[in-house]
Amino acid sequence: MYRLEYVRKRKRRRMVALVGGISTVVVATFAIVAFLGRFVGTFTVSLEARDVELTLLEKKDSTDYSSFLRVNSLVPFQEFTYSYFADYGGDEEIDNEANGIKYGANLDEAGNMKSFNFFKYTYYVKNIGTRAAKYDWSVNIIENVKTSDGRSLLDTLRVVIYDDGVKTVYGKALSEPHYDEHGEPDYRAPVSIDEDKATVEFPFMGYAEKFSSSTTITAARGQKIDIGETKRYTIVTWLEGFRSSNEEFAPRGATVKLGVEINAYENE
Repeated sequence: MYRLEYVRKRKRRRMVALVGGISTVVVATFAIVAFLGRFVGTFTVSLEARDVELTLLEKKDSTDYSSFLRVNSLVPFQEFTYSYFADYGGDEEIDNEANGIKYGANLDEAGNMKSFNFFKYTYYVKNIGTRAAKYDWSVNIIENVKTSDGRSLLDTLRVVIYDDGVKTVYGKALSEPHYDEHGEPDYRAPVSIDEDKATVEFPFMGYAEKFSSSTTITAARGQKIDIGETKRYTIVTWLEGFRSSNEEFAPRGATVKLGVEINAYENE
């Protein structure tokens, strides 16, 4: 893990940037890239609907229907830790469309974003057609580029998904298990600090659900959506400072690209 003073005070900040693009017509991608300094990027979400009419919205009551959403000009990331989410008002405030991408950002004196602690994005899926529908969605690992010494951002990457208010934290499975009270192996990684290293200031925050596979964070199939119904999703990503395999710096040059894929079809 990072030394405690590195996570808390960030005296020597190592920046990462969130950049993105789109890899196919139905796969939206964003990438967390560890390197010093520059740049900006995009976050996109796209939808494919077959024989039904679903739309993506950035605001629940919006009539600006679209199958494609984009956020431009994202600033660099720095390491963060899960217990600090309480400083942002917790789940109710994070999973809230009123709090946009500036909510996880550090601002300069003019109110401009200069770096991200975490990135959050809330969007809606709405059925604007005349038939009930179903859809499948998944958050996929599109690309994972390691450093020359074999380090990867997947070890530090945490993804929170709020599915209509139901929260789940995801992380990469451990290569070596810990054991539960019954002596059974558990490969789930701690969300943040290890249980035996927790303190009053940095308490144990539970375990992250394992990524579904080497290429998928999580997936849901056959989600029903009635005529006029709206579903809300919030995705939050950050690099967990307590999970680094190196105390001095993030794995500069490593990249992880994630994609949100939504496919809709008739509810037969």
